[in-house]
Amino acid sequence: MSHSSLSEQQRASLLEQCAALDTASLSDALDSLGIDAGLLGIVQQVPGTRCSGFAFTVLYEPVDHSDGFKNAANYIDEVPPGSVVVSSNAGRLDATVWGDILTHVAVQRNVRGTVIDGVARDLDTVTRLQYPLFSRGRFMQSGKNRVQLKATQVPVEIGGVTVNPGDLIVGDASGCLVIPADKAEEVIQRAIAVENTERDIIASVGQGLSLAEARRLHRYDQPWLAAAAKTPSAA
Repeated sequence: MSHSSLSEQQRASLLEQCAALDTASLSDALDSLGIDAGLLGIVQQVPGTRCSGFAFTVLYEPVDHSDGFKNAANYIDEVPPGSVVVSSNAGRLDATVWGDILTHVAVQRNVRGTVIDGVARDLDTVTRLQYPLFSRGRFMQSGKNRVQLKATQVPVEIGGVTVNPGDLIVGDASGCLVIPADKAEEVIQRAIAVENTERDIIASVGQGLSLAEARRLHRYDQPWLAAAAKTPSAA
């Protein structure tokens, strides 16, 4: 199921469920399906913020510094409300592709966050507006005469993981990951089961069981399955 085939009601439901899930549980759910989805090296830049939304992808390429201003950020006019901008600058650390103006426009247009395979600047503004920004770091040097926009809404690769337009992006203090659109519903249901399993284990330990006993009781080896679907422990 692609992003374009999801109804508005389905999209809203997926986002509502994601709001209560952390990336650790979602990562475990993705692991259970054999999907490598963590965007390695992409970290939260504004403490306490998180994002979830469908990817609007942006691909940059380097240019000769002497060529001058390249208008590399006007794509923001095309980003639908509710999206997460996923911007690939090939991990480059010396040329920013996000800053003050883009942050203000994103907030005005209800963009849900930005993920950058590269760096951003104007973090004082980003932090003051509590805008969810995830990147490899921060640097002040502009990319506007160092990079140019190559394409939007194309697959981009971050740390060996492909992000397709319309994939579901989730980011929090633990990092950022991508959920393929056609797996989003299954991944979310498995992540809910993971969190329920862990909650049950913690409660059982609080009631006097050892951690080993609690894990065995609640089948921590199968945390992504709903309780009724788990195979009873042989122990």
